[in-house]
Amino acid sequence: MTLQSANMTRNGLNESAMSLSTLHARLQDEMLALTMLAAEVQIALGATLKNVQNLSPSVQRSMQAVDRLQQTLEDLQGVMAQLARQNTGSTVDISPLKESIRLRHLAHKLFDDIDAPFTLSEEDSGNVAWF
Repeated sequence: MTLQSANMTRNGLNESAMSLSTLHARLQDEMLALTMLAAEVQIALGATLKNVQNLSPSVQRSMQAVDRLQQTLEDLQGVMAQLARQNTGSTVDISPLKESIRLRHLAHKLFDDIDAPFTLSEEDSGNVAWF
């Protein structure tokens, strides 16, 4: 399966095309980072709630949901690893994928030259959405 747009560039290669194995490997890396972040959130919440006498059932369900989130991310990371190994000859047009991602640093890490650093200026950083 080869999915490419019609815009061909140097040597017949499409600059907006990426091998599926590379894309899956990069997605795997991001899911691994999210898995570790979910574990850190669990640790932080656990330490915060350690001294609370009575947790409401809704808080307990939320804590279980964070654990389920971590486990789900671990499973998806494993799926991405398998897909990266299996899709060695296929490519995909990344232009629509790149446009669908709101976080520019994530789009950079997934689709751009990963050796080039991404810098986020102070005015580009956006607003933090707290609970």
